[in-house]
Amino acid sequence: MRCVTRWARCRLNLHRFDGNPLRRGSDRLETVALLVAVVLFVACLWPAMALGRQVYAGGLRAELTGPGHRVPVTAQVVDAPKAPETGPQWRVRTVRWSTAEGAVRTAKVTLPPDTGAGTHTRVWLDTSGRPTSAPQSHVKTVLDTVFAVVTLIGWAAALLLLGVAGLRGLLNRHRAAEWERAWALADQRWRRRRQA
Repeated sequence: MRCVTRWARCRLNLHRFDGNPLRRGSDRLETVALLVAVVLFVACLWPAMALGRQVYAGGLRAELTGPGHRVPVTAQVVDAPKAPETGPQWRVRTVRWSTAEGAVRTAKVTLPPDTGAGTHTRVWLDTSGRPTSAPQSHVKTVLDTVFAVVTLIGWAAALLLLGVAGLRGLLNRHRAAEWERAWALADQRWRRRRQA
C-alpha cells in the first residue's frame, strides 16, 4: 500500500501547478491534457448510466409475463422424434395443449432431441396465442446492463488514454529536441571558453 501511495504522490507532484522554474511549457500542457481527460472521463459516466438505465428498462420489458404479455402453458409432444441427421440437435416438434376455454391447439416448437412423444413441456404463448420465446431472466437483464455500461466506460477510457499517450509522445519528442538544442548551446559556450 505504501508503494501505491508513493507512486500517487509522485504523479501528483509531477503534474501540479506551482511556481517551479524547472517546469517547461510542455509539462504544463501535459498536465492540462491529463485534467481534460479526467473531466471527459467523468462526463462519460452520465451517458453510460443513461445507457444502462435504458438497457435495464428494455430487459424488464422482456421479462414480463402474465395476461397481455407471455403466458406459460403445459403442452404435450405429439410426434415422435426423427432420427438424428448430424448428431444431437434441437428439433422442430409438434405440441398440443388446451386453452382456458377448452379448445385444443397445436403448434410447432423447437425442443431438445431427447424429448419423447407424450412428454409434457412448457410452452410460452404471446397475446395472440402463438408460441413465442420464453421471457428473459432477471440475471440476463442485469448482465446485459452491466456489460453495456462497462463497455461504454471502457471504450471512453481507452480513447482518452490513447489521446493522452499520443500527446505525450509528441511532447516527449519536442522535449528531446529542446534538450539537444540546449546541449548544443552549452557545448558551444564551453568550447569558446576553452579556446579563449
